[in-house]
Amino acid sequence: MTESTDALASHVHRLAVLVGAGIAPASAWRHVMAAARPADAALAALVDDLDAGAPLGLAIDRVARDRDDGWRALAAAWSVATSSGAPLAPALSAFAEAVRDRAAAQRDIAVALAGPRATARIVLALPVVAIGLALLAGADILASLAHPIGIASILAGLALGVLARAWMARMLRAAAPPPPTVGLDLDLLAVAAGGGGSPEAARATVLRALVDQGLPAPSGAQAADDALSRLVALSRASGAPLGALARAEAAEARAAERARARRSAEELAVRLMLPLGVCVLPSFLLLGVVPMLVGLLSSTAGPTG
Repeated sequence: MTESTDALASHVHRLAVLVGAGIAPASAWRHVMAAARPADAALAALVDDLDAGAPLGLAIDRVARDRDDGWRALAAAWSVATSSGAPLAPALSAFAEAVRDRAAAQRDIAVALAGPRATARIVLALPVVAIGLALLAGADILASLAHPIGIASILAGLALGVLARAWMARMLRAAAPPPPTVGLDLDLLAVAAGGGGSPEAARATVLRALVDQGLPAPSGAQAADDALSRLVALSRASGAPLGALARAEAAEARAAERARARRSAEELAVRLMLPLGVCVLPSFLLLGVVPMLVGLLSSTAGPTG
């Protein structure tokens, strides 16, 4: 994800420079596609649409439908810039910086999660190790399977192992990197404010673009609307530039989400001890130690009667 995000940011930065130099946007996209190394299938599809006579905005929308949130965010930013009349080069440059910031946050959290993920993989291997140790110790696993205690032990051990895997997977998902759309609504508001229209018109343009691209804010469409409305009211009341307020709020939102995800990743290493103690260690005993004891007792017990 971060590799494609970095590539998109690089493409948009180049595009901003070319557009700022006076090159027509459609020609700028063709130059960016030709210079991309390695070749980018999304850029190639975009240029193919342009060569077929599609309008630039429509071509970007078509490509974005089949790509990830980064391309859909770019399509929304392009729509906001063209609808609001904002200068395209500064808007693209600011958007690329925001994309890079999101990618950096995802990399930071991925690094922080590397240790807990490795710990989870090692811990989940313990039940398998238990079976191997039982076999090395000479335990008669088949005899264990013929004994009610052995059957119950193995079934309980397997169930605890499955529960531990699901539990740890849920904990890892909860500590995932922040979504790539954090602060996007505010970044788009900053783009729309560059068009010089009223703050209310900028807000309406952003909300329409988000809906068109299927990109509500992570906190929900209503929360995004409320956040934009508060900024519009603050800009009106204070006279502060709406664009500067929106960019500051977007950076703060990304920093807060990055801090939350990093804190969650750091706490994960400690929280993993809970499924270890509740599920994994008992599973280790039930799959390894108990069948070994049952097998040894079964093999040494003499005939009755």
